[in-house]
Amino acid sequence: MVTSSAAVWYPTVFPDKCNGCEGLEKPKCIEFCPNGVFQLRNGKAVAINPHKCVYGCIACEQICPKKAIAFPQRITAMSRAPEDKGLLRKTKCKKCGKVFWTNRDADLCFDCESQR
Repeated sequence: MVTSSAAVWYPTVFPDKCNGCEGLEKPKCIEFCPNGVFQLRNGKAVAINPHKCVYGCIACEQICPKKAIAFPQRITAMSRAPEDKGLLRKTKCKKCGKVFWTNRDADLCFDCESQR
């Protein structure tokens, strides 16, 4: 079984495909991602905080209208044990009180976790 601590998980944005969701106020990936993985730079989405991506989450890939986002290790994540569905859940950080989304058994947000 692959665990979040044993594998790297991050989105790859293909700049030749991304148009920053032209015509919308914000790119869909930026608007959707609750962890601040993406930022708009030069009219295109960029994964500026890939370490904040929730292991196994591929939601941004699914909502990108230009199919400009991919997860190279997607096959590895799908080989997880059947009982570990990788479902996202909203939780509150026990240290700072920030509400965040995760599929891990975690009680600290990404920011507080990185300050350990």
